[in-house]
Amino acid sequence: MLTTTQNAGSAIFLSITNGKLVRRVDLGTEGATERTNKNGKQVAELFYTGMIGHVKDLSIKENEYGKFLMVTVQDVAKDQKYILEMNFSSGYTTTFLKTLPSIDISQNVEISPALIVDGDKKKSVIFLKQAGAPMKHYYTKDNPKGMPDLVKVKIKGKETWDDTDRIEWLYNKAKALFVDVPF
Repeated sequence: MLTTTQNAGSAIFLSITNGKLVRRVDLGTEGATERTNKNGKQVAELFYTGMIGHVKDLSIKENEYGKFLMVTVQDVAKDQKYILEMNFSSGYTTTFLKTLPSIDISQNVEISPALIVDGDKKKSVIFLKQAGAPMKHYYTKDNPKGMPDLVKVKIKGKETWDDTDRIEWLYNKAKALFVDVPF
């Protein structure tokens, strides 16, 4: 669980790697894991199993590394703001956006990513809990409530599933939850 209060008042940026929340920190930070990233640079990271706070807003960021969902979470008790960054076309983003309408956004929510390994397949998901109860997907295969289907496309001769329409639709539905909400 995310418990650090360093940088109180300013945003702490988090990403998700292998089912854990990750915070990049200075080399030599106590408790941090150091590694060489794919660009050959030495980095230090702290890992967490989850976080608790109010989901305040969603936005999209695009850069040379791709498109990302940015989730603003406020831990009111610690007066701390977090920005959680997820690859836009990922299982983390999809499960988060499918479940978000099931929560009361004016209340704390526990956000816990996971990487589920089943044989040679890996499935990235996010679990949301509120008041100790796991929240269920609002949009499901059996009750899609207008959610677009995945589209089978051929890329470089190989068939794959395209989630572009679905993820954009889920984002727009989730973003609408924050219109005129007093916090």
